[in-house]
Amino acid sequence: MVSSAHTTPLQPMTETLLELNAAQASIYSRTNLCRSFQDFDDTEIVGIYLRDDNCIVVRRDGSQQAFPREVIKLAFTNYTNRLKDFFSYLGPNYRGPSVWHNNAYILFKGWHYSHALGHLTSNAKLQQHWADKFIHVSDPAKITTLLQSDQTDIGHLVAPDGMRLPDRAIDMESELDSNTEQKQMFSEPSCSCGSFQRQLGNLSSFQKEIQGFRPWCIHLTWFNKYRELLCKRTEVRNAIPSSAPEKCVAWWYAPPTDSTSDGRFVLLHTKYGAQAPLTHWRSYMPKEVFTQNHAWDLFFNMMAAGYVPFPGASLPQLKSAVKK
Repeated sequence: MVSSAHTTPLQPMTETLLELNAAQASIYSRTNLCRSFQDFDDTEIVGIYLRDDNCIVVRRDGSQQAFPREVIKLAFTNYTNRLKDFFSYLGPNYRGPSVWHNNAYILFKGWHYSHALGHLTSNAKLQQHWADKFIHVSDPAKITTLLQSDQTDIGHLVAPDGMRLPDRAIDMESELDSNTEQKQMFSEPSCSCGSFQRQLGNLSSFQKEIQGFRPWCIHLTWFNKYRELLCKRTEVRNAIPSSAPEKCVAWWYAPPTDSTSDGRFVLLHTKYGAQAPLTHWRSYMPKEVFTQNHAWDLFFNMMAAGYVPFPGASLPQLKSAVKK
């Protein structure tokens, strides 16, 4: 974020300004202007336009202010591709993405972890009801409706490596090329969320505005980070000579109690294996207060040190370690 002091002063509106198309309206929005410039005033705006390399904000008094387009485009890309916290897209019982059909997955919204009473919401209860039943619905349109209608809003259908396309007829006259065949089998990465679909629907306009643009969203970013975490955990476990790791971390998460507070993320660690009694576990940095915003870094840091993470609830001998 930069200061609006880098923009041009307010000037009378005398030159022709270009209207925004659908893609440009998503990029040069009030919210992205606020993200781009720390002292941006979003009041009394009657129009947002383009002129050359600038985004022009027209005020109610007829004056205008110019902001560099490149700064706003960067803010849009960073926000669209941002990584949300670890618990944002976990289903019931810390359930990760569920395998669906055609190389796609069900990504749950983290309703259970958004609030201390989140597990009692209708959305969370719908997740519990449908969690193991989505696999029985094979139509992408039907599954998308089940996931994100006005009545549900419980998740998204994501295909981080592209969705498997219907089988194509084989041309017996052409030469077999494994790379070409692989490209034909899968589409580009996709997500059923509104942000991704708006980008996809206006793809050519986005690509004209942002060099090298490809549709993306926070759900694909989160999925790839979660997959990276699972791969790292497997790598750490495979590097252990014995079948049972000795260096372990047990973690718990208590969701926030109101909209202004953070959740509480607590860790215990041991060098005596996951089944070690409570007396052999120690709090990790007991004077520090960790929240959901620390979870990703803490997980990767502990695994870099050779520790394997376990949900504390899966270790019954630690049941009394953390007060709920």
